[in-house]
Amino acid sequence: MNRDEAMHALDSTDWTGATVEHGPRRSSFVYSVRVPNDLSELLDAEATRRGVTPSALIRDLVSAGLYAATDETVVTLRVADIHRAIDSAIRAAA
Repeated sequence: MNRDEAMHALDSTDWTGATVEHGPRRSSFVYSVRVPNDLSELLDAEATRRGVTPSALIRDLVSAGLYAATDETVVTLRVADIHRAIDSAIRAAA
């Protein structure tokens, strides 16, 4: 896209619902990670399925994994419920 096309796109956009963000933008960091081909294909397919970029998907998955790993919420479960869940997962996998 050249400058004229970009200016035309900006001029033809309805900005009436836009909001202005005040204050500094949160800093972010870039991590370079090598993944095997099969994982890359899975990542691309899942990102396409969700309608997001692979970078956005990686960011979401890392965030969810890290928050889950540090969640120390105490949960009370009955042993019978755990056995039923395991049995159900085994039947579904068979």
